[in-house]
Amino acid sequence: MTTTYGHWTSNLAESVWQNVTSQRTALIEHSSGRSYRYPELKQAAERFAAALRSRLQGPDDVVALVCDNTAEFVVAYHGTLLAGGVVLPLEPLGTSDEWQPVLERCRVAHVVASAKAWRQLSALPAAASLRSAVMLDELSSDDRTIRWHQWLTGPAVDASPAVGDERPALLATSSGSLGLPKQIVLTHRNLVSNLDQIGAVHRLTADDVVLATTPFRHIYGMQMAMNPTLRAGGTLVTVRTPFGVDDLLEVIETRKITVAYLVPSLLAELARCGGTGGRDTSSLRLVYSGGAPLPANVAQSCARVLGVPVVQGYGMTEAGCTFAPADGTPAVPTSIGKALPDTEIRLVDPVTGLDGETGEIWVRGPQVSPGFLGEDGAVHSLTDDERWLHTGDVARCERDGHVTIIGRIKQLIKYKGHQIAPAELESVLLGHPDVADAVVVGAPDEVAGEIPVAFVVLSGPVALSEVSDFVACRVAPYKKIRSITAVDRIPRSAMGKALVHQLNDDGAGGTR
Repeated sequence: MTTTYGHWTSNLAESVWQNVTSQRTALIEHSSGRSYRYPELKQAAERFAAALRSRLQGPDDVVALVCDNTAEFVVAYHGTLLAGGVVLPLEPLGTSDEWQPVLERCRVAHVVASAKAWRQLSALPAAASLRSAVMLDELSSDDRTIRWHQWLTGPAVDASPAVGDERPALLATSSGSLGLPKQIVLTHRNLVSNLDQIGAVHRLTADDVVLATTPFRHIYGMQMAMNPTLRAGGTLVTVRTPFGVDDLLEVIETRKITVAYLVPSLLAELARCGGTGGRDTSSLRLVYSGGAPLPANVAQSCARVLGVPVVQGYGMTEAGCTFAPADGTPAVPTSIGKALPDTEIRLVDPVTGLDGETGEIWVRGPQVSPGFLGEDGAVHSLTDDERWLHTGDVARCERDGHVTIIGRIKQLIKYKGHQIAPAELESVLLGHPDVADAVVVGAPDEVAGEIPVAFVVLSGPVALSEVSDFVACRVAPYKKIRSITAVDRIPRSAMGKALVHQLNDDGAGGTR
């Protein structure tokens, strides 16, 4: 029997909240100590929806959320969806150069942000079309701004939630694996289907206390931690960054965490520590890793330290979670599990185009995005004519059906769980007047996983530190180039592709 995941008319927010009647604690901000019960959080989301609905000028108005993992993000996210708007999460540490093209492309109508972020946003040309800005802290003199608590003072929404179905729910910024980052359109059906698929193999309960260390603006944090926890009636615990091993062990002990969603770089630090430092972690039942591949030795070391399974799945912005190990099955350190229900998978040889036991992962299913938002405002497909999404990741299928990632066709840099597009950094580098050519690659790093390093051809007498600073002030902190080398030339193919492997082989030496 075939199971269809995701009711066709489901609004994602309605799907998350409809069965929650508990008086339990829904969310705890560990760093601030603030906590919220389910009725409080749900009512706040409904009031946010009412305030937004009165300001909507048409279907699918876009609301940018420039927030960390706080209650305000959860409320604004679900309130926007209840009202019929579209959520656009933005990196709070982003720069004006990063935000301007996104605001323009997405035609953002409303924003939720701190006063500091608003000062940057309001100065951008694209901000002229913004109709309202909800301030998380102090108010601005701009008459479009309103304080957070004032926005929520009205009555809760008294109408049925907006129909979800195939309407856009989320504009998620991709990692830019095949070029510059794009805003990926995810519909209500995409997201609800994926929650159903995940829940079929990985189930949270109302008794779970879930630690979310990854940003809710990313698919991993959103669809593995935030939405499933609230849908199950569990307790979601958020933390501030930077967040190290001592912080991890302290919050597990203090909050009695049962399930933790972490990133490989944090687990690598824990593995090096080799112990819990006397902290009580006996409440844990499962640790999940995502955002980048988890080395087998790190998974095994952390499992020994914590005494629970440490597993990893696989997903991407364009298709949500597609592989996950089923609860209760033996942990396989190298495996990302099996394909989720209602998900079709092919492993295709990149050279021959034939299916096999090893090849590029192709995905087809209800969670796959209809496309990305183009400069023309239209949605452009990401799949081939038969609706297969070509992921760029190469994997091997074992005899028992478990799948192991063995490499990437794409050259995405994964730094501490963040995803960095080389093309984006190359574009910034080439904006420097004394940089004639540039290429950015990922270099292995024991702590971060990978770090971005650059090779540049200089056209003028400029210090490499100046070039590095030029990039640093134009990108989010995690995207900073960690090493830069001047070379005489960058070898390229006839098609213009940088031949990275030749950079240190043909006398293109330089200085760091």
